Amino acid sequence: MVVFSCDGCGEMLKKNQVDTHATRCRCESVSCMDCSVSFYGDDFRAHTSCVTEAERYEKSVYRGGNKKTKRNPQEAWNELIANASSTAPACIQSHLKMLASLDNVPRKPKQFRNFTANSLNLRGRQANGIVVAMWDHLSMLRDKEQEAKRKEEDEQRRIKEERERAENKHSESEAPTKAQEPPENDEKKSTDCNDAKDLNVSSKKVKKAMKKVLKKAPARSMKLKALRKAVQKHLDCGDSGRVKIKKLIGQELVDSKKIRVEGKFVILQV
Repeated sequence: MVVFSCDGCGEMLKKNQVDTHATRCRCESVSCMDCSVSFYGDDFRAHTSCVTEAERYEKSVYRGGNKKTKRNPQEAWNELIANASSTAPACIQSHLKMLASLDNVPRKPKQFRNFTANSLNLRGRQANGIVVAMWDHLSMLRDKEQEAKRKEEDEQRRIKEERERAENKHSESEAPTKAQEPPENDEKKSTDCNDAKDLNVSSKKVKKAMKKVLKKAPARSMKLKALRKAVQKHLDCGDSGRVKIKKLIGQELVDSKKIRVEGKFVILQV
């Protein structure tokens, strides 16, 4: 609740006490106790809200949040009344200005009629018409304000949904899927596996494979070219291991006493 101080005598006043005090003190202005701003004439009526206690006492040290403070319904209603006289018909403008200086004006029609009848002394058939006109005008302004707020919220919601859809679409386009993976990946994996096997081929393995292959061959003999292919197949090596196997077979033919070469054939001795 906004509280004022008389600039003439210094007395503290609630908003609904300013008019009565002004007739008695003849002061030219009143100042808000929170923000220290002076108001002349009827300007104080539009002053419905002020700084918070943190802003008042911390001053330059105050670091307020970026978010706007949400008004409670009564504060919003008081502000609506304070601004209503500028768009109101001439017959109710003065009454709305007086109403704006009061605190806790009811927001429901029945309580509003009783409050204005007692506070503004609006009784009788003609006064009742003024009260109805004041309520209708305030209700119309409130409906417009709520409709504008709904539209703003809908627009913000629409923008947020569009932004989320755009972000999801962008994420989906960047994320690799199994269907988009190149088909050569499987071949590459197979090649990598074969290369690893080729690196593990040793002379001992080649010698053992040569003996097994020749034992199964007719007369325990094979052509050298066929032996190379059979050993490569037996060791399950890829094309990259062909050169290494050829080299190791050549070494075994020189070093081995049980395997000899006769022309194009390789023979395993018993």
